[in-house]
Amino acid sequence: MNSDKPIATKKLALNALDLMTTSDVAKELGVTIRSVQLWVDQGALDAWKTPGGHRRISRESFNKMIKVRTSSRKMAEDTTQLKVLVLENDEAMQTHYRKTIEAWDLPITLTLLRNSCQAFVDICLHRPDILVTELIMPDMDGLAMLRALCNAEAFSQMAIVAVTTMSPEEIRQKGGLPKRVCLYGKNPVPFWEMKELMRGLIESKNE
Repeated sequence: MNSDKPIATKKLALNALDLMTTSDVAKELGVTIRSVQLWVDQGALDAWKTPGGHRRISRESFNKMIKVRTSSRKMAEDTTQLKVLVLENDEAMQTHYRKTIEAWDLPITLTLLRNSCQAFVDICLHRPDILVTELIMPDMDGLAMLRALCNAEAFSQMAIVAVTTMSPEEIRQKGGLPKRVCLYGKNPVPFWEMKELMRGLIESKNE
């Protein structure tokens, strides 16, 4: 039992100084000691050697690495999620969108908005993978908004679906839709087709 005391004392001393051994870090992260040594050599962890040649790593440096790894993992998870923005004025229709899309059980992050100005800001800030929008809106010309988005290089990768009660002739009379916009009727919304479109976009993101 006495042989364990020096080890316990050493651990207490390291904890008091906020220091860790390469073995401590390896166990915490579930990696090999060699991996930890390589991180130290690459500067990913702050460390130094004792006169006896043993590496000591600051706990502050270790905590920073944990934060970076967690952030990187979250970013990786986020990229597998299809970011969907639905712009719909009618509250009952919004509810229908939410229930239908959530029932698909696909990796989708869904945002529902009623205000087109707010949606335009959200598009600029968060760059959704797909925009599903009504064309008739009280606070903005829906067709003009889509033309502006399609003319902007920054949104060239964003898929756009227009869901509306407007007839193709009415849309043509108002200047028409950009070619890359997919047009769906609203009575009823072809959700089965929209689901396949989103499934294809998800597969493309994961390639």
